[in-house]
Amino acid sequence: MEERELDSVLQVIENPVRRRIIKRLSQESCYALQLSKELGLGQPLVAKHMSVMEKAGMVTSAVETSPNGPERRRYSLAKSISITMDLAPHLFNERAISFNMPSTKPKTDREAEGAFGDRVREALAAADEREKLSLISKVLGDVDTRIALVEEERVGLLSVKNELMNEAAKIVANLEDLDTRRVIFHILEEHDRGVERISQSLDMREMLVRSILEALDREFF
Repeated sequence: MEERELDSVLQVIENPVRRRIIKRLSQESCYALQLSKELGLGQPLVAKHMSVMEKAGMVTSAVETSPNGPERRRYSLAKSISITMDLAPHLFNERAISFNMPSTKPKTDREAEGAFGDRVREALAAADEREKLSLISKVLGDVDTRIALVEEERVGLLSVKNELMNEAAKIVANLEDLDTRRVIFHILEEHDRGVERISQSLDMREMLVRSILEALDREFF
């Protein structure tokens, strides 16, 4: 996801009311009046937030005719996104991944689901709706357990990374030249030593970046 799109998403979800609306829309599409009643919010407030979210591309809407009244606008969540952000002294990571998937995927894509692939196919292929819902519930429980384990491992790895970055920062702090410190932090954080990319990221002249990298090669790397 591009930085501009991530900024737009963060501007939407920073508001707690909009997060409540998004949570409800993640379950099913809703009308503004329905959201107003369920969440205990004024309808004008809901309409205002829906306008902001639709403009940002977080939700989409469609007008539906009603046999018992005027036309109504139904809102649906339009994005499937995972956002992670880690911040600590000498550590900052942000990442947003879109995982929109079509409802039907070729078998080769199913194989990417790893250990859950066969169980997912079995659940989706069940003819009886009660059996299908039961199988889906069991797979979801195991998926959430696996996600929790992965997140625990990730926290441990972040602790290791933070400890290493803190130690590296002590070494870098002894260097007098600010530009050199900025380049080293870029290398440590991005694992990138491309002159052009560093120049663009840090807004530094390529000639200066190249000379700093040459000096670092002699002294450290």
